[in-house]
Amino acid sequence: MVESITTRKDHTLKVVIGTQDLNPTEAGLLFQYMNQLVSVYLCPAAIDQRELEQIDKLEPELNNKTQSQRIRNVLFLLHQQNQEGFKSFDEFYKAKTEKYIDHLKTKLV
Repeated sequence: MVESITTRKDHTLKVVIGTQDLNPTEAGLLFQYMNQLVSVYLCPAAIDQRELEQIDKLEPELNNKTQSQRIRNVLFLLHQQNQEGFKSFDEFYKAKTEKYIDHLKTKLV
């Protein structure tokens, strides 16, 4: 059951999914997936075998991000590791991108 959906600062969504009762082995398998990219099938009813086969043929769209989205995501991760004294990610992002812009301007003739 989808229990909640929240937005994040980096414009992604967090989806919390509750499961039915799991035995310890099944629960342990889920913990192995923590912080990994996984495929999740969401459907308001049961998924039949034909649909599963079609879904399994799909490739995750990891590389369909623009370069600017990739930069922003990496800067977000850097901010999480070390805020460098900035109160918010927006301040961190603006400072880091401004520094890079200034660097690029020095390369102009």
